[in-house]
Amino acid sequence: MNPFGKRVNTIVFDRFETNGIGDRISPAETFDVLFDQLSFGPDDVGRNLRIFRGKIQHYVFTSSKAVYTGSKMGFLEEDFDPTIATVEQGDITTLGYAEGKRGAEAQLFQNAPFSVSAARLPIVLGPDDSTERFQFHVNRVMEEKRIVIPAECGRMNYIWVEDAGRFLAWLGLEHMTGTYNAGSSYTLDANELVFRMGLLLNKMPRVLREGEEDDTSPYFFKADSSVDATKAESSGFSFTRFEEWFPDIVRRSAESSREPEYDRLFLPLTH
Repeated sequence: MNPFGKRVNTIVFDRFETNGIGDRISPAETFDVLFDQLSFGPDDVGRNLRIFRGKIQHYVFTSSKAVYTGSKMGFLEEDFDPTIATVEQGDITTLGYAEGKRGAEAQLFQNAPFSVSAARLPIVLGPDDSTERFQFHVNRVMEEKRIVIPAECGRMNYIWVEDAGRFLAWLGLEHMTGTYNAGSSYTLDANELVFRMGLLLNKMPRVLREGEEDDTSPYFFKADSSVDATKAESSGFSFTRFEEWFPDIVRRSAESSREPEYDRLFLPLTH
């Protein structure tokens, strides 16, 4: 669905077919900013570098907190430097999600002939989450079904979907260069997230420490892991406070409550 109507020129093509993109873009056509939401490895990025060389001024890459390794509260941008990382050929099927994102960043920052910014996002929360992980929790709380959250549960931060959109636009329109973390400064574990939902929905969540995998919270991770977004904030971007947006997305998700049918194979894609 195109929300801009006739105000913008729309080009439709298969993102993963090189010839398809080339056939749709005229040789003389240029663009101010390219927003890349769908690269999951260095091969994806390399294809874009070939196609858009000489055609764009700035490239905004949607990366992930997953580029950081280990457990840490407040990962800083310098904890992973894509300018010195090894560029290995491959995509998500051969490298996996985290290594694919690291390789994609390395490919961009080492080989791009235009300015680049990479947005390192934690899990994005909103009522239209395609993974339906958030909806899973809302549904379980509303229907008083069990949610398994083991006792050893790590804390993390999240980002509101509208902040994520504003952040990407800011990186592109301001031509910010380099890597930038994004996210709420507030951190919490899956337990607190679920019980906050319960308070808002006037329900007591049925949380168990052990149980079946299908009942386990998709937001359960053993290790603490959050990103520090001070760099973005000191550069002029303002994130909405967690307490301001969380109640709204819970209520909106409750209004459209249904049992999600997500595939757990894809759960790491927004972490």
